[in-house]
Amino acid sequence: METIEKSLWEEKRELRKVYDTIADSWTHLRAQPLQEVKEFSYSIEKKGLVLDIGCSNCRNLVPFLQRKFPCVGLDFSKNMVREAKKFLLKRNLSANLLIGDASNLPFKNDAFDYILYTRALHHLPARSLRIKSLKGVKMIAKEKGQIIITVWRRYYPRFLIDIISNIPEKKFEFGDTYKKWTYHGKVYKRFYHLYSLGEFENELKEAGIKVDLLFISNGNIIARCEK
Repeated sequence: METIEKSLWEEKRELRKVYDTIADSWTHLRAQPLQEVKEFSYSIEKKGLVLDIGCSNCRNLVPFLQRKFPCVGLDFSKNMVREAKKFLLKRNLSANLLIGDASNLPFKNDAFDYILYTRALHHLPARSLRIKSLKGVKMIAKEKGQIIITVWRRYYPRFLIDIISNIPEKKFEFGDTYKKWTYHGKVYKRFYHLYSLGEFENELKEAGIKVDLLFISNGNIIARCEK
């Protein structure tokens, strides 16, 4: 058990190092909010406190900040947080930004009206960590708080080559793989757990999160939820 825990810790540490390295490259290629987040923001009328877990450069907070919602961004990469500050400054926007771990959320219970958790849960390298993170999301959401969570789905054609090419790699669970990112001529590997629809639904259920809408959109599985 100690060896497994150490391996999980090392996987998370390596992923953090990769994002610290590629942060400027990543943010230059990811400037627009996700469509599902824009649609989520359009559906909200009442102002409230917004949290973006795994915020990267904070592109997904832009629709809320433009409407004067108070926002908090959390990311495990210090350099991503640095990029987020620059990204928002260029747009004359600001949010409270923190460095933290999605599997150990550093917030009080019932703190947030709205939570964004997009394309980040699947970076946690164990089901136990993902369930812990989702339970944390439920705890920090206010009663009737609205949540959007998205992950990558397993058998989307664009990901099949990654699954096949990573068969020899050491992994923890079925569905684990790596995506490559080339930066200044060097290739970096990023851990992903690719989900089936049923698996994602089961993890949300185990965490006690109420799912209002669950659907597939190309390579993503999208859940609209509430506490």
